[in-house]
Amino acid sequence: MSPARRRLLRVEIVVAIVCFAAAFVKTIVVSLQVAPRGPSYLIRTTGPVALTPPKPIPLTQGWQYLADPGNIGLADNWGDRGATTFDWTPVTIPNSFNTTLSSASDEGSVGWYRISFQGPPASSDRAWDLSFEEARRITDVWLNGRYLGQNTDPYVPFGFRASSLRPGASNELVVRVDNRLLPGHVPEDWWNYGGIVRPVTLEPVGRIQLENLGVLPQLSCHYTCGSLLVIGTLTNHSPEALSPSLAVKVTSPRGTTVSATSNQQGEIGPGASETVRFRVPVHGPLSLWGPGHPALYGVSVATGAQNRVEQVNTMQVGMRSVEVVHGLLYLNGQRLWLHGASIVDDMPGHGAALTSSDIDTIVSELQSLGANITRAHYLLSNAMLDKLDQAGILVWDQPPVYHYDSVLQTAAGRAGALAMLEKTIIAARNHPSVVINSIGNELSPTPSTTPGTLSYLQQAIPLARKLDPTAPVALDIYCYPGYPLQPIYSKLNVLGINDYFGWYPGVAGHSTASFSELAPFLTEQHARYPGQALVVSEFGAEALYDGLADVKGTYQFQSDYLRSTLDVMDTLPFMNGTIYWALREFAVRPGWTGGFTPPPQDPPTGLTYKPLITYGGVQKPAFSVAKQMFTDPPPFMGRFAP
Repeated sequence: MSPARRRLLRVEIVVAIVCFAAAFVKTIVVSLQVAPRGPSYLIRTTGPVALTPPKPIPLTQGWQYLADPGNIGLADNWGDRGATTFDWTPVTIPNSFNTTLSSASDEGSVGWYRISFQGPPASSDRAWDLSFEEARRITDVWLNGRYLGQNTDPYVPFGFRASSLRPGASNELVVRVDNRLLPGHVPEDWWNYGGIVRPVTLEPVGRIQLENLGVLPQLSCHYTCGSLLVIGTLTNHSPEALSPSLAVKVTSPRGTTVSATSNQQGEIGPGASETVRFRVPVHGPLSLWGPGHPALYGVSVATGAQNRVEQVNTMQVGMRSVEVVHGLLYLNGQRLWLHGASIVDDMPGHGAALTSSDIDTIVSELQSLGANITRAHYLLSNAMLDKLDQAGILVWDQPPVYHYDSVLQTAAGRAGALAMLEKTIIAARNHPSVVINSIGNELSPTPSTTPGTLSYLQQAIPLARKLDPTAPVALDIYCYPGYPLQPIYSKLNVLGINDYFGWYPGVAGHSTASFSELAPFLTEQHARYPGQALVVSEFGAEALYDGLADVKGTYQFQSDYLRSTLDVMDTLPFMNGTIYWALREFAVRPGWTGGFTPPPQDPPTGLTYKPLITYGGVQKPAFSVAKQMFTDPPPFMGRFAP
């Protein structure tokens, strides 16, 4: 190329850049609010910062496991020395160490994990965090003989600063997991699996760290345009004041890319933290996310300071809007009728440590069922939520604040439950599939007069809305009739009703023995709470063998029970759908019968038989019934507009 041609090309490039920048500044307005400084202010667009950080390092290969049934490891300092005189067994992570179902297995034990890995090279002004997505139940962590800390919440992510990391050298990570059920433990209706049940990753940390990042869709223009709300907390880990910047890149499903670099006007002092909140417009035509059309936008957020990128977060988000209008649910302006089945992390041989193949199987089974929603009693894994995002299956999310009234009696118990709720919502809120944030399950049927429970709900409802303003707030309640109106329920967006009319007997003075009472109960709830969207969030019947349709425990009873429930829903236009309990059989606890008496030849195994698919993966007759009925929406659907 001639010198003249090169000069001309450079001029053309400069002109193109200037024109693009002018159009970009005209159409993209990014506002940033940094607490506690007060009101929003405009951000200047600038060039991108440079020098990208190292990538996260998954710790997947080379793990070993050592059982400690006598709990001698702490006294013998296994965390310091790695128990070198014992034979460790190679394992893969995720791992559940008690997948054999027995009374001893459910009571729990202590197990140790270790892995040797090469530390990343030393890097100026960068540190590393050890990030655990989930380990059940109590977890202690050592790195190169130094104790890093303990985690006591078995259902949320956690991590520790890898302060004793040896850059460019061999490192040994030792993890102790204790899943013993101690006195006072709140019962859970799933097996007490122990172990490191989700991935472990070494995460780079720069001078400025962006934590609890949320990228949330907000639609406008009658669902034809919108923006992404970016929220999080910036922390300065360096010994000097820094001026951070956030560079956001959004790529539409069609491949169109919008980029903006925002510079915070001001500094964050050493060791200080400040919240960040700003919007990035996403111009149409939008590709909306929803069942049948799970359109995903790629988003990257680069956090920089002084012309160096300190951190890069990438994710896929969906442009969608979930609303409750006059007691009805709407998704992207269209009335939403929920039909699906709940899931529990439990697969034969793996327990709660699901493999990628296990996740594919579960999502494929939900799709085969025709489900547009699933529900879980605790935070689902990132891998599972990613698959549900891609499949267009909605998620009813909740922390295991479950039968928790005794815990909520104390200030410490309420604080723990609120922390669990906060971590659950923050971990899941970037997934478009998560459309309902439930704050608890089967608490007192009279929470308005149960002081500890009422105090929790009064704090949890606004907290959930603050953490994720894009998802309605719900509470899953008992179906017991005869209790008075509960004023606190009117503060919610959604009431999930765990319906077992015709299956369980109920409690004294509040019988649920007759299935015929289901429709009157739901009608009464609607009259009491007309502004809340009502959903049968749970219902089901155990099924183990062939037999008469009026005998509990038969496949025929289960099929009729499911069909009758869905038939009732077709007559109640104020309802918003049902979620069956559950998709796949799972282990509960030794001796579990679930509301029926098993035949002598089939003594209790610890499994629940309510689900539509056996533990071995065989569909029951009720699966076909649900699949057929899910294809036919109720006759009143389509009449309503927001």
